[in-house]
Amino acid sequence: DGEQIVDEFTSLVNPECEIPSFITGLTGIDNDLVRHAPTLAEIAPSIIAILRDSVFVAHSVNFDYNVIKNQFQEIGHSFVHKKLCTVRLSRSVFPGYQSYSLGKLCSSLNIPLVDRHRARGDAHATVLLFQKILATPESDSVLKRFLNARSQEATLPPALSKLQYDKLPMTPGIYLFKNAKNEIIYAGKAKNIQKRVFGHFYDK
Repeated sequence: DGEQIVDEFTSLVNPECEIPSFITGLTGIDNDLVRHAPTLAEIAPSIIAILRDSVFVAHSVNFDYNVIKNQFQEIGHSFVHKKLCTVRLSRSVFPGYQSYSLGKLCSSLNIPLVDRHRARGDAHATVLLFQKILATPESDSVLKRFLNARSQEATLPPALSKLQYDKLPMTPGIYLFKNAKNEIIYAGKAKNIQKRVFGHFYDK
């Protein structure tokens, strides 16, 4: 409710397909563990009920939101919620950290993180991080800005600041995407660079 945890829902899900070995290596979840777990269709009503009239909050929210939205579409449900990204919020209220990954940010802010890369562990750590964000003096103004549909804050990726985006020219030209090592990973051309760059982040 913005102050304390009022409910919780956790479940393994049968993906109805084989789990790749690298996912098992990352999460510890294998085919045997989910063989008798419910399918997404079976737990969808519980998820819909707990998210009703809520804001969807996650670390790198667009990734999680799009995964769930696409999976819900496959079983015939719409999934539309306002969303907040704790990466982008943290960059605003806790500036200056070298990394804003969940693990490193939790370590820097003394937030306990158990069962890394498992849904409940990551979600609980994100709740504690979000509570720290809400406790900052500027949280009200930051949240209003991020929840404003016209602000584009919820759509931009975590590492691209609104200031950087606003500086992009609305003229023709070439643009480059680089990774954390400053290596070029994509080159594009556009009639309106700002509009085209923004368009990339609507593609699932």
